[in-house]
This record gives sequence, structure tokens and C-alpha cells, in this order.
Amino acid sequence: MPLRSHARSLVVPRRLNRIALPCTLLAALAGTMAAVLAGGDAPAPAISRVGRLLVPTAVAAPAAPSAPTVAILATPPGAARTTLHLVSVGGAKAGPSLATLQHLSDAVVRARVVPRTRLVVATADTSPSRDRSFNASLFRIRPGAEPVALCDGVVHASSPLVTSEGRVFVSRGVAGQDPSPDDNLARLRVDALTIDEVDLATGAIRTVHRYTGHLAFLAGAWNGELVLYRVSPGSADITLVDPDSGATRVIAPSIPPFARDFSIDAAAGGLVFQERHETDPGTWVIDRIDLARGKRTRLEASSSHGLAPYAWPGGGLAYTPERATGLSVIGARATVRGPLGPGIDTIQAVSQDAAWVAALHTNPSAFAVPFAIRVESGEVAAIPAPPGARIAVAGFTTAKEEP
Repeated sequence: MPLRSHARSLVVPRRLNRIALPCTLLAALAGTMAAVLAGGDAPAPAISRVGRLLVPTAVAAPAAPSAPTVAILATPPGAARTTLHLVSVGGAKAGPSLATLQHLSDAVVRARVVPRTRLVVATADTSPSRDRSFNASLFRIRPGAEPVALCDGVVHASSPLVTSEGRVFVSRGVAGQDPSPDDNLARLRVDALTIDEVDLATGAIRTVHRYTGHLAFLAGAWNGELVLYRVSPGSADITLVDPDSGATRVIAPSIPPFARDFSIDAAAGGLVFQERHETDPGTWVIDRIDLARGKRTRLEASSSHGLAPYAWPGGGLAYTPERATGLSVIGARATVRGPLGPGIDTIQAVSQDAAWVAALHTNPSAFAVPFAIRVESGEVAAIPAPPGARIAVAGFTTAKEEP
């Protein structure tokens, strides 16, 4: 899941807890992102029109007969609704809404496709409260049907984790006691956190892991286990959890509490993520942790905190070296370098056959632009989206629902 970023030069309330940590700051940092993305000397790409959306010519390619379908959710600014669209990569327009999700005004929406189906699971803010820590709900969204709420108490701005087998997990919690006003202002509240499996048919909840701390983040799934990033007072670690037995295995017992943007290199058995340098606060790094042995390897280092690393399908690393360059893919078969020009590009999903990836291109004072890349060739194509809306890419879906 959803990482979504943290620590990006903004003022946060005292109750920041997991809001000051990786998954939820993507929403809180939208304004700051505009500032850090400004500038750059890379040449601006030519602009073409896809429907009502202006995009660089590089992504204005027409849809191929075998073009995959992507599920996206569109939320107009300030709206209390989000619409679901199934769109063809390289298509001319997003097409009509297939379902409408109701939520709090200007809610943060995160979504994932259930593999080999047209079903989407999404989290969105639903509980009005001053403390937003656990104000989200999990929904099941099927095209042509009313969304169904499955559970509440979900961590604000967190993404559901959907495994390749279609199992759905969310991070939930109950707020602990606020620190006394006399305490050190740097002290964070400690909460009762759980990782729960949710039955898509019934909404039944089964807790697979409990943790007392600031954050229990679903970083991914590997070899039948859940990969968690956990932060508590004075420590942060990477832990594997067997969702059936509840057995845990800590593989990285001590890492700085600033990790984000997790992805799994399934073939190599590695967890790739961005982290702050251990001793130099002005340097950000990309590390890989061997999920079998816990060995940590440094891949890249930069003064930019918008690296947004992702383990590229088939080997290699996708990341944004500097905000002026845009996306770069290294160590892969196809060369990809700044397909949409300056900005930060974040990989959102990989198709079931690992032939395509979907990404979002973010620039200051503009809505993020979704686009797709063919893994084998590096070809870039548009993902059409409704104009004037924040877009959440849920993932690649099938053209037809499978039984």
C-alpha cells in the first residue's frame, strides 16, 4: 500500500502520529509538493489533446487492439463523491461513471483492483472528526452497482492491500491517550493498531496482527506473508507476518522512522523503499532489504526527497532522480527517461502479466496526469481521465468479470 510521503517542510498538528509518517502524508503534503516540484531545466515536451485533457505528445498514443483496461477513481476538489471509470490505455476519453462513492467533502481516496476481476476496493474518509487518524472506511465497488461499506476505523489516507490471491487487508486502529500538555512536544501519541483481513462478500473482519505504536503500515505481500513497516516510540522495523497463523518475523529490527514508497521485487525477494540517510539529514536514499535474510543494500542516494522508487517488473529500478528530470528506469531491458518531462512520477500499479505499469505524473498547481508504460519496449501511452479531478489509479482490470 499506499506511499504514499512524509517530512516535507510543512507544519503538522501535535496529533500527527501516522499522519507524520509515510502512508498518510501524501494527502497532507499536496500543497508542499507544488513548492518542491517547482523549477527544472529539462526541455518541456510537446503538448497534445486527449479528450479535454492536455498531455505531452509522448503519452498521446492511440489505443492498441490489445490495450489493457485500467480502473481509476476521480474526485473533484471539495466534492463529497468519487466516480469509478474503466478506461483503455491509449484511449481518447475516460467514458461515463460506472459507480459513485459518497464520502466526506474533499476526502482522500485510495483504491486497488481485486486481481482478475472488475471489482475495486477503496478507502475514503467517512467519519467527521477533528482527529482524522482512523476516519476512513473500506468499500467494495463493482461497476454498475452501489458501493458497499465493509468496515470503518481504517487509517486515514491508507491504501488497502490486495494480494495476488485476492485477499484484502487494511490497517485500522483505536486512538490512545493524548500526551499531557506538560510532556515533550516531540512525543507522539501511542495507539492500538491492527492489521485486519476483510471478507469481500460479508465484511467479516479477522485480525491477523496487533501492534502498539505510531504506525503499522502494509508495505506489501511476499511469499504468502504480509510485509509491515512498524514505528513505535524509539524504534522502527520491517516485520513479516503470516496472515493465517499470526507468526511474526522481524527482518530489519532498526531502521530510521522515515521510510516510504514501498514496493516488492518478488523475483528477487526484496523490499525497495525510500529512506532518510542515517547520519546526513540532507540526503535521501533508496534501499533494498532481502526479505529472506534481512540484508540491506543501498541502491541510490540524492538530495531530492521525491525519489518515489519502485521495483520495476522483470528487474531494475524506477525512480525520479531529480524533480527536473522526471522518471528514470535503470537496470531494465527498455530505457525510460523523463517521458512526461519535469515532475515526480510514481508507479501505481502493474498489470497481471507484468507487461504494463500505470503511473501518475505530478507537477505544481496542476492535477496529476495518469499514464502507462509498456515494460518490454518503454512505450508510453495515455490513461484518459475526467478533467478537473484528483485521480486515484486502482490498477489493471479485466475487460470482463471472471467467475
